[in-house]
Amino acid sequence: MNRFRQQFEAVRTQVGMYISEPTYGSAAAWVAGYDTAAEGGVLVGFQEWLIPRVGEGSNLFWSALVLHLAFPRSENVYEELTEGGNQAFAIDFLFRTIAQFDDDRSKPEGLRRIYLEYERWLRTQEWYTPDSPGWLER
Repeated sequence: MNRFRQQFEAVRTQVGMYISEPTYGSAAAWVAGYDTAAEGGVLVGFQEWLIPRVGEGSNLFWSALVLHLAFPRSENVYEELTEGGNQAFAIDFLFRTIAQFDDDRSKPEGLRRIYLEYERWLRTQEWYTPDSPGWLER
């Protein structure tokens, strides 16, 4: 297990030791700060990995996408966090989801596969056309 995975697992299992306010927002901010300190290397490809799993949300930050994955039937994922126990569930879900992502990214050509899956998803969107920024010819 790599160093960041060890640290993230420690935070997941003992949130109160690392995050003074054990909320999803605080945990997501902690993760974002860790990623920034690691010069963005921890979460490279995370948003692109999440979007095909959620099925939408290319305009959302990864922290919102994780909530959409955690509460797939919800019309307002942020409202879900006000329900008893859902903060702890969302925090645990965040760290477990990052671990799943890292498992996929760590496979041979994992990051390439993540970006290819994201590109396939993009091409199924009616709003994504050859006139879109970033369009790549095959």
